[in-house]
Amino acid sequence: MRTNSAALLIALLTACGTGEGKLESQDDANPDSDTGTNPDSGDPGDDGEDPDTLVDRMDVDRLLGHLDALQAIADAQDDTRVVGSLGYEESAAYVASQLEDAGYAVTWQEFEYRVWYPTDDPTLRALGTDYDAGSDIALLSYTPGGAVSGNITPVDVTVPISGPENTSTSGCDTADFDAFPAGDIALIQRGSCAFIDKAMNAQGAGAIGVIVFNEGQSGRRGVVEGTLGDAPDLTIPVLGASYAVGVELVEAAAEGTVEASMEAVVVSEARPTWNLIADLQGQSDDLVVVGGHLDSVSAGPGINDNGSGSALVLELALQSAELGRDHQNTLRFAWWGAEEAGLIGSSVYVDGLSSSELEKHVANLNFDMVASPNGGRFIYDGDNSDTSGGFPAPVGSDLIEDLFTEFLDGEDLSHAPTAFDGRSDYGPFIYMGIPAGGLFSGAEMPMSAQQADIFDAESGTAMDACYHQDCDDDANIDTLLFLDMARAAAHATESMADITDLGARRSRGVADPSLERPRHHATDLATHGSCGGADLPER
Repeated sequence: MRTNSAALLIALLTACGTGEGKLESQDDANPDSDTGTNPDSGDPGDDGEDPDTLVDRMDVDRLLGHLDALQAIADAQDDTRVVGSLGYEESAAYVASQLEDAGYAVTWQEFEYRVWYPTDDPTLRALGTDYDAGSDIALLSYTPGGAVSGNITPVDVTVPISGPENTSTSGCDTADFDAFPAGDIALIQRGSCAFIDKAMNAQGAGAIGVIVFNEGQSGRRGVVEGTLGDAPDLTIPVLGASYAVGVELVEAAAEGTVEASMEAVVVSEARPTWNLIADLQGQSDDLVVVGGHLDSVSAGPGINDNGSGSALVLELALQSAELGRDHQNTLRFAWWGAEEAGLIGSSVYVDGLSSSELEKHVANLNFDMVASPNGGRFIYDGDNSDTSGGFPAPVGSDLIEDLFTEFLDGEDLSHAPTAFDGRSDYGPFIYMGIPAGGLFSGAEMPMSAQQADIFDAESGTAMDACYHQDCDDDANIDTLLFLDMARAAAHATESMADITDLGARRSRGVADPSLERPRHHATDLATHGSCGGADLPER
């Protein structure tokens, strides 16, 4: 449950709504409003000095000021802003106070999610070795706790591996477990399907625990770190392991019985949390949702991931209010909770929309990691023309992509496409057929030589070497890239506020019922945003 903090935090949080997935207004002066108001910010031209466009109003000092505030919150709260923590609540309170000062009615959309965190390092003992937590093994987040002992049985593994990444189907099919001995620990290779699918298949075959080791190609040999998502039906512990550990265990199992013991010590419980929503009312009720996730991972303050996107969306909202334009469409600014736990906040939002509400959503702009220190200007591929392997973008997404492209071209700034791989908060929107787009600057994937040439970056080095680590702090920011991305985002936001082309497409629904819903980190790629899809297309 919540822990009391500063008076501001208490004042902001005590009136939170209680209905899961419902929007509850925090503005007592406007109790009939459930979507917010057009803030009365006065005449932006009174002093004759205000810039005329949202692009001109993007100021790097203001953007960094928001990051400083989020860093200060993390500093005071165990170096994290993970959902379920006081660091997340205070981050939400900061955003809400800024919005309310600008005249917005802030809505706190409450929902429950399963908070999960370890209370001790995982253990794995086999072959007379106690494997090291960190360099050899790791917890897959949302694993159930438990200590088990049994024989290790490899499941459809390929050692040594050959071919491109994500080709191993180990554990992806229930048939892989046809000969699996119930009561054993399943040893599974990372590959082409979700971790949770592997784990559930193993559990269904009678496994008492699961070890997922890395696939083995270049860049895929370290310890597997990822998430199972909130999977209440999973009851057995699941660990990730390095490729070297996996090979050692596979080879030993080929020679005879391998006895092992493993343990995960975790806390897992349901807690309330929130999305924050604020509307700038337009002439119509057509909605352009401009959002990014507010939560960090537990390992660090999350200043690039995704303090950068949160700060950008906040500054877009504040400056849009101050400009006071009478736009055609309503701009809905959103800060999603529990993204790092599997797109939970944005999924709750989309799933809670009625058919008529869904039809009002003409577009979603998503900003998740936009200041990576060795990053690039990646634009989501709205016409599915330049990337492969992504989730098909709904019709109308191409218009959004064009807005980003045209602006960056006009500024003579390099850019590249990235696929909608479903692992950020646009995922629930595109799944329901809502046109989407956005910007991404890269995560843990190394910058390729081609990309490095385009972006004047360092080849072979991670775009964000501090991704999901404690060093993702306020020093982990490329300020020039941040401002470029903010200006491009401002151009797209202001343009989308007045566009009418997308509103004509009113039939919203699942884009393709045969496609699996995007699941973010719960995928077996164990990557974030579009880092897995940010490679440039072949020419």
